[in-house]
Amino acid sequence: MQVGRWQVSTLLDGTFGLDGGSMFGIVPRALWSGRHPPDDRNRITMALRCLLLTDGQRRILVDAGIGDRLDDHQRDIYRYERADGGLCASLAAFDLEPGDMTDVVLTHLHFDHAGGLLKADGQGGLEPVFPAACVHVQEEAWSWARGHSVWDQGSFFPADFDVWEEKLDLHLLQGDAEIGEGVRVQVTEGHTPGHQLVLIGQGRGSLCFCADLIPTATHVRLPYIMAFDHLPLRTLEEKRVLLAQAVEEGWILVFGHDPFTVACKLCVHDDRVVTGESVVLNTEA
Repeated sequence: MQVGRWQVSTLLDGTFGLDGGSMFGIVPRALWSGRHPPDDRNRITMALRCLLLTDGQRRILVDAGIGDRLDDHQRDIYRYERADGGLCASLAAFDLEPGDMTDVVLTHLHFDHAGGLLKADGQGGLEPVFPAACVHVQEEAWSWARGHSVWDQGSFFPADFDVWEEKLDLHLLQGDAEIGEGVRVQVTEGHTPGHQLVLIGQGRGSLCFCADLIPTATHVRLPYIMAFDHLPLRTLEEKRVLLAQAVEEGWILVFGHDPFTVACKLCVHDDRVVTGESVVLNTEA
């Protein structure tokens, strides 16, 4: 899909499983299980979806999935299934290599969004997957991840951060910012400090990569908020504001974790914002 000067495509690193109750917070299982059927360990399938933006000069990747980072025990816990070749194979479908990426924008630093930034170097260490890319992340997200919070310490690969400082071109943002012409990030902190959305275009017809503010199309419903969120009431208000603007300006929302709906527009039904027509960006590898 063309949005302004940018060709926009989605890429799939794979899928993994998370506890359904945690994904939907206070919403009873009876209300979400029809759309997201859990397995015998109450895990639902979650996509690891990334965004690719190209304009002939810059090639921007939004989020990096998990990558080939989990050991056998972790793969069992998270029911991780990597897409055939993972994110790099998805790039190859567009005749691109990891070294072609000029920028990587990380919505936040949880391992399912940032783990794929590094890979084993064959000598017991780690090296960048996208060696030429400038990595854009909120300074607050970086500080929080390095602070080893008991609340969500299991959501990070803490050993990665020293490698990032040594081997990556880190660009620490302080609030809303423009990454390129027509590409900007907007901070929303209900999920975790320094979490950011990515917006492509201006006004009507813009595209929004919702990250973990609205991880699936089901989460468009206001009370559907993850138990992982630090500030659920802030998430509620951030969703309310975003959805109102998205309806008014006809935005396309892209869902990073929905295995069924990649993107859609919104409409209003019985005074509630609901998902409208699905939008096909491309056929994911």
